[in-house]
Amino acid sequence: MGQRQLNIRSDEAAGRASTLAKQLGKTTTEVVEEALRQYEDSVIPRDERGLTPEQRKRFDALTALSLEASKHLLADAPDNHDWLYDENGLPA
Repeated sequence: MGQRQLNIRSDEAAGRASTLAKQLGKTTTEVVEEALRQYEDSVIPRDERGLTPEQRKRFDALTALSLEASKHLLADAPDNHDWLYDENGLPA
């Protein structure tokens, strides 16, 4: 994949990034990446696992689905999963 570009059309933003990069001995790209990470962390809440609200919602839905599915497991079902495939190794 080719290198992506970001064009900053603000003299103030470009100047601040350049000045800060020189002061820190970093590239402007590094300064912008770090600033964006810090901004994202400050505006998007995360839970104790580091999940965003949307990620937590999906995690909870998948957990609930797996718990519901586990209720329907047969106690005597083989655990080698052979029952999932036919004699040719294709899904049954």
